[in-house]
Amino acid sequence: MKTFILIHGSWHSAWNWHKVLPILEKRGHRAIALDLPGMGRDKTPIHTVTMQTSVDKICSLIDDIERQVL
Repeated sequence: MKTFILIHGSWHSAWNWHKVLPILEKRGHRAIALDLPGMGRDKTPIHTVTMQTSVDKICSLIDDIERQVL
């Protein structure tokens, strides 16, 4: 089993992965789709979002995962 973090592109959100998540999970993998800061359900005020806030959110998620992340 592998863990995948799915990161959306600009002006999108985690919902973009709604068809991919079940495919990966059906094959026994763990898949995580997150909303980057200021996108989707994330409530970070858009005027405070920087590249670093996005990097920090992704790194924090990776740090919380015990297994190898691809």
